[in-house]
Amino acid sequence: MFNQFVMSDDSTMAERANWKGPTVTDIAKAAGVSTATVDRVLNQRSGVREVTRSKVMLAIERLSSDERGSESRRIRRVAFITEAGPTFTGLVERAVTEFATQHQDMVCSFDSVATADANATALAQLIEQRAEEAEGIVLIAPEDPLINRAVRSVTGQGIPVVCLTTDLPNSGRTGYVGVDQTSAGATAAFFMGRMLPKANGRILLVVSAPYRGLEEREVGFRRVLRADFPHLHIEERVNSKDDSAYSYESVKAYLEEHSDVVGIYNAAGGNRGIAQAIRDAQLQGSVLFIGHEITEHTRQLLDSGDMDIVLGHDIDAEVSASIELIRAAVEGREVTSRQIPLLTYTRYSSP
Repeated sequence: MFNQFVMSDDSTMAERANWKGPTVTDIAKAAGVSTATVDRVLNQRSGVREVTRSKVMLAIERLSSDERGSESRRIRRVAFITEAGPTFTGLVERAVTEFATQHQDMVCSFDSVATADANATALAQLIEQRAEEAEGIVLIAPEDPLINRAVRSVTGQGIPVVCLTTDLPNSGRTGYVGVDQTSAGATAAFFMGRMLPKANGRILLVVSAPYRGLEEREVGFRRVLRADFPHLHIEERVNSKDDSAYSYESVKAYLEEHSDVVGIYNAAGGNRGIAQAIRDAQLQGSVLFIGHEITEHTRQLLDSGDMDIVLGHDIDAEVSASIELIRAAVEGREVTSRQIPLLTYTRYSSP
């Protein structure tokens, strides 16, 4: 009966390639006996003491159990869920597709919701639905009680949830992967202050939905401007909804009413719309424009001089790290959040 799940050492190479159970050598080593003894036990031959036979049987059971447990702990399905602007969503989806191409033993599903169309109830339901289909979830979402509750429910069922780029620390999530967003905002303020040492005018801050990552960027930005560059004042906050068309209309309307803007910090998405609004107001070269995410569009804006600095991060490294956190959680290993380095680009250093 044991020949059904034990691979003998003289099996063919093809059989070995497909076999995942213990071999005769494995059993012999675990039981502390010879391979000949194991063979006699497996084939129910005489000449083996009962105590030795029991040791072999226990070794087989233990090794087979370990194999089954190892197999059950492998992650095969990871669900990515993003609520973000279309450009950033495209970056994440490309990185996920690339990861899945290189790891064909794993299935990565991808669901995205545009920030402008966000619905906390629907997103919370989607999180719980995907938890029924996957061993882990990677999530990009704003802070909301319904979303936090869904994450807490899912992790309570033993399904790890890793927050990517923006954190949900009050949700009971498994871990976070991304840059230090407070430091990112502080870095933007440092560049703004150093590049506008004598300017006196308004600094326009562009934000989006209540993502913790954006709020942390704003905190870092305000803190450094207030402490180190008091001659620069943030007068307003404009919402971009992470959409270029909406950000264009919002910033255009603001610039029509305020001609003394000297700098714009976009902590969210919609860079193309903001750049177009600056051009239409004939302020290109007069307004310092700092934003986030290195994409094909922001590269073009850097090259054309429409943007001065882009702060970015390695989304491929973040996707890979988030899956590694899920793997660690599933396998029962310690899970430690990962901080990804902040990257800075100008027209002279865009990738």
